[in-house]
Amino acid sequence: MSTTTEAPVYEVGRVYEVAPGDLRIGTNVRKDTRPDAKDFAASVRSRGVIVAIDAHVDEAGGLSVLRGQRRALVAAQVGTPSGTVPVRVVAAPDEADRITDQLVENLHRADMHEREAREGVEQLALLGVSVAQIVKRTALPRPVVDAALSVAGHQASKDRMDAQGMTLDQAAIFAEFEDDPDAVATLESAWENRWERPRLAHIAQRLRDERDERTALLAEVERLRAEGLPVLDPADVTPAVRRLAFEDLRDKDGQPVPVEQWASTPGAGVVVTVDWQEDDEDEDSDDEDGDREPAEPRKVFVPVWVCTDPSSAGLHHRWDGPPPSDTLPADDDERAAREQAEQARREAESAERRRVLANNAAWRSAEVVRRQWLVGLLTRRQVPKGAEALIARALLERQHSLSHALSNGHELLGDLLGLRTEHRALFPSQAAARALTQATTPAAATVRTLAVVLAAWEARSGVHTWRNPGPYDAAIMAALVGWGYPASEVEQILTTPDEDDQEPERQESSDAADETAVVAAD
Repeated sequence: MSTTTEAPVYEVGRVYEVAPGDLRIGTNVRKDTRPDAKDFAASVRSRGVIVAIDAHVDEAGGLSVLRGQRRALVAAQVGTPSGTVPVRVVAAPDEADRITDQLVENLHRADMHEREAREGVEQLALLGVSVAQIVKRTALPRPVVDAALSVAGHQASKDRMDAQGMTLDQAAIFAEFEDDPDAVATLESAWENRWERPRLAHIAQRLRDERDERTALLAEVERLRAEGLPVLDPADVTPAVRRLAFEDLRDKDGQPVPVEQWASTPGAGVVVTVDWQEDDEDEDSDDEDGDREPAEPRKVFVPVWVCTDPSSAGLHHRWDGPPPSDTLPADDDERAAREQAEQARREAESAERRRVLANNAAWRSAEVVRRQWLVGLLTRRQVPKGAEALIARALLERQHSLSHALSNGHELLGDLLGLRTEHRALFPSQAAARALTQATTPAAATVRTLAVVLAAWEARSGVHTWRNPGPYDAAIMAALVGWGYPASEVEQILTTPDEDDQEPERQESSDAADETAVVAAD
């Protein structure tokens, strides 16, 4: 005896729970349903379809989707907690009405304002929902949720975002520094300058780096004080004091002060300077081509003995010694001229060193911002304009950075593609294999290849890059800028290599010789 199951009868105006696989996808003016939208898929898998799908009864008695084809397709692909989706049955429209309704739905749909997203995240947090659960429930990326909570925690940042039309990311930068009035003033100055505003992320990273350096410096100061050294306080130190190192002081006879007498000299103190040293190159670091890895300078703290009151100690700077009489003999004239020339040379070298240190610090900060930006670039669905030409150049010119990566492994590829396993980065070979499996379309394959080229350049770049930029460096930076990257001042040197010996118009922080920081004697 056989049994038959009668087809359900659907009434117009009612909402039914229907298995997404039972729906038929009708004709739609929207062709791109963005099947690769991972956040949307995660939301459907976790919370189901929240907005009902509109469908009409077709000739076979089934349901044909009129509006909501993307929801239906994703639900069928990833599933929902209940195994069904809500479907509102509507009257079957004629073709003109169908096309009109679908155009209106897609063309006039407005994205949720970031302020509304921020307030929604804040409300969930106030209800006691954890950050992890907010991410899971809303399918918002964790950085977006973190930014929303950061801004929500500072009324000044919320007001600034709403009044000045900031994005959530921009407001989150201000929120991070709300407890530092000087930093906020720096950020506000940049925000008010339409040329500086795009580089807000660079300025914020410099502020972070300087804050971290101050913290490390103060720790070193406390360590030296615990050893009994009279370390000076930053507030008490001026450029004039930094100039009074015992090594540059002389007594009334023009003789240097013996090292063993420095600590007992009136006005003696210690200034803790920040310096960068390059470790000795290791022959074992040579790559297969015989090229050595660029030496990356290492930050060190150097205590320097100074005399804060040289006149009381009967000392003077070696370049400031008074002449023995109003009329100098010829040989003294010559000696004075030589000393003046030597002083001018030393001052020029000091200025150049300050420029190099400042630009080195700026490059390290920019590197953080640039690599974060590249992660976003390489998640785009479309191939950036000109990417193929850049890839071809890297291959046909046999650019060293790419050759090195091909021979020694794609060191940064996994980081730029956001490839991780259980919160851990993949090995270079694993990252390359994973990138290959993701190249499922011609566009995806091109983007993955671009990632290889950019990761290779990033891995071989460093503070040496701005000092000696080549044509390929210029091509890389020009491409990034063309794709929307807000290059910092030091990065702009790459695209204007003929001007790399000029001082940038503005430094985002104090001079690097003034990386010298000091702390006060007890």
